[in-house]
Formats: sequence, structure tokens, C-alpha cells
Amino acid sequence: MRWRSRIVPITLAVLSATVPAGTVAAVASAAGARHVTSATDPPVTNPFAGAHGYVDPDWSASVRAAAAQGGDLAPAMTAVSHRPTAVWLDSIAAVDGTPARRGLRAHLDAALAQQDRDGTPVVITLVLYNLPNRSCAHAPTGELTVPGDGLTAYRTRFIDPITTILSDPAYRALRIATVVEPDSLGNQITTSYPWYECEQARQAGVYLDAIPYALSRLHELPHVSAYLDVTASNQIGWPGDLQAAATLVRAAADRTPGGVGSVDGFAVNVADYDPVDEPFLDIGMTRNGVPIIQTRWVDWNDHLEESTFVDAMHARLVAAGFPDRIGALVDTSRNGWGGPARPVAPSVSTDINTFVDQSKVDRRQVRFTWCNQAGAGLGEPPRATPRPHVHAYAWVKQPGISDGSLTQDVRCDPHGEMPPPRGTSRPTNAMAGAPPRGEWFPAAFTGLVRNAYPPVG
Repeated sequence: MRWRSRIVPITLAVLSATVPAGTVAAVASAAGARHVTSATDPPVTNPFAGAHGYVDPDWSASVRAAAAQGGDLAPAMTAVSHRPTAVWLDSIAAVDGTPARRGLRAHLDAALAQQDRDGTPVVITLVLYNLPNRSCAHAPTGELTVPGDGLTAYRTRFIDPITTILSDPAYRALRIATVVEPDSLGNQITTSYPWYECEQARQAGVYLDAIPYALSRLHELPHVSAYLDVTASNQIGWPGDLQAAATLVRAAADRTPGGVGSVDGFAVNVADYDPVDEPFLDIGMTRNGVPIIQTRWVDWNDHLEESTFVDAMHARLVAAGFPDRIGALVDTSRNGWGGPARPVAPSVSTDINTFVDQSKVDRRQVRFTWCNQAGAGLGEPPRATPRPHVHAYAWVKQPGISDGSLTQDVRCDPHGEMPPPRGTSRPTNAMAGAPPRGEWFPAAFTGLVRNAYPPVG
């Protein structure tokens, strides 16, 4: 019996057919005389090693305000306010800034000021998130669309201004890590529901046109590293999907003048909730002769956690021609799953589904729920080189920022179920009272701190 409820692979032949023939020429022209980098070029430095992460002053101020009202959590919240997070560039206006939101230059200036305090290098992580038909399998919230000539706007009004600012010699002393378009390639591989926006993007080939352009422009800047997002184990952990993702990453790289050298790493679990490890579960376990992989929770996925998924993705990318030094940036901002509900030992049940449900630290009832998840906690604090093939754990999604509201997406309705309808219950596990995507959600932040694992010290 197969419960696989969200993901249906798309053949690589179809994916290849969606790439416009003129993509390589267009990107090469934009990149000028940039040389082609091969897998044998000298290794790039992990930008997170030996550096402090950038602490966003605006997010930190929100956290300190929460700490002032935090009661018993006030000390932990104050400690969290000093931790680095990423800066999201999710609209054209976000580049220059608005009266309510500082722009890219202002963040870079603040990063320079933090670097000048003790001379230790500062790495600032930027999330580029504004593709045409962005977030096509969630509630489409982007400003750019395929029929509205979003590709041209993406290149000329989003990527070009970003790279122009990053190329300013004043910022060459900074280390800049970029997460390129979360969920995009995964949405080209996986969907079992007829999301029109995803199909429109596939047919136009827009993701595999826009992303190489972004990679090419970023690769021109020696102080900038690009981490191409490959979603998470709950989306593409199945062997066919994982291979399709590696093939797509290589296809995107091949459409840049820099080749495989234009991708410095891959980002996983961005704005998602998958734990790094499931300490009491292993994919090879059985109960009464029934393999764990057949359970409702695992659903034939080869990966229960991000650690094994990272290793598998690294191996697939190396096999696809990327250098062994390529590494992962793992978002641990919301995957701690601590608090009193966290199991402290494996279940003793002999029923395989009960055993999994009682042993897993991830408390979601289904693995692919993603909107303001109840019970989630802060995960591992940001740090460099925590394990093989991982450049850093990072808080890419800023803790306390809403994923969306029930008016934006049925999957954010705490009383709803995940579409498409199925015979079994698939609750969203979403928190009640959430504000729109991108706004501060005090209850979510409080829950993340209270359920942090490891606990905030």
C-alpha cells in the first residue's frame, strides 16, 4: 500500500524540453567575458567558516520587544535576539527599501558596522525570492508573473539592481551568501495537484531561464557565494525525485558561463520544519517484519531527516559533475521540535505505524505541512561546518515571521486539511490567528522559543 500523497515525479525528458533554446546565449551575453569554471578549479572557501553571521537589527528589535513581554522566556528571547538570520529580498521594492523596511544597501552597511566592531569577518545571508510565478505550489504571492513578462522584470529590475549593489567596492570586505529561489526547482519536479501556476512556469521554462541568469550575475562577484535551493527531504526524498533534482541543478549550472563553478552549494529545508536528525528512527527498521519505509509517515521516502538527505544530495551532485567541496546550507530556524512532547526514547509498540508516531521527534501528522506549524521549536543555532557536507546551519527563515494566513491559503487554516482531498485525514497543523505572510507573529515566536531544541541557553 502506498500513501504517497503529494509528490509525483515528472520525467526528466519533459523537464529538459521546457528549457528555452536561447537561455545559454542570453545568460552568456549578460555575463560578458566571464570564464568558464570547471570542477577542477581551486576550491572556494566556505563563507561561514571563521565568520560571524549578520544580525538583522530590525528582526532583532522585534525579538527584544517580545522579550520585554516574555515573562519566563525573556532571558531566552534576549539571547535569541543576538543570533544571525537571513535577509529576504522578496520583491523589487525590497532591494531599495521602503519607509517601513530597510533595503539591501542599508543591510550591507549595517553588516559592515558589525564587522568593524572587532575585525572578524561578517557573512550576510541573502535570500533571492522573486521568480515569476513564485511559490506556485503554495499560495502564489509573488509580484511577477509569466504572462506579465515577469522574466524581463526579474532580470532587469530585480537581479541586475541586486548585483549592482553587491558589486560596490565598499562591500567587497563582506562575505555574502545567497540562497537562490527557495522551492523553485522542487516545484518543477513535484506536484500531484494541478497547480496552474506551476504548470504555466514549466511550459514557459521560466525557472530554468531566470535561475541561470541569477547564478551568472552572482558568479561575477568573488565575495558572493550562491546556494541553489533544492527544497527538503519531505518533498524530494524519493530516489527518482532526488535524482531529478540533481539533474536540474546541473542543467541550471550548464546554462551559465561559469558552469558547475557558478553553484557554490545547495540549500535545504528553507522555511521548512524537517529535523536534522530523527534520533530514534532509522530507515532500515522493521516491526513484525514490516519495514518502516511502508508506514503512513515515511510513505516510501528514503529519508526521514535532513542529515541523510544532505548526504544523498551531495553524492548525486558529485556524480553529476560538481566538485566534492560543494556543501549544504541547512535551515534550522524551526526544526527543533523540543518541549514536553519530544520523545526521550523509542516506542516499544510492535505496530509499525504506532512505533513511528510515538518515536519521531517531528510532531506533524503528515510531513509536508508547512504553514506556521504548531509545536515547532528553534533548531540548532547557526554555526559553520557542523557535520560533513554541510557548510553551515543557518536561520534562513527568520523565527517569528508568518508563513501566511487562512485567507491566503487553505493550508494555513488551522481547521482545514491539506489538498487534494484524500480518504485519510491530513490536518494542516497550522496555528490559529496567523497574520499574512511576512508579518511578525508573536505567538509563533513564543512557541519556537518555548519548544527550542536544543533549549536556548
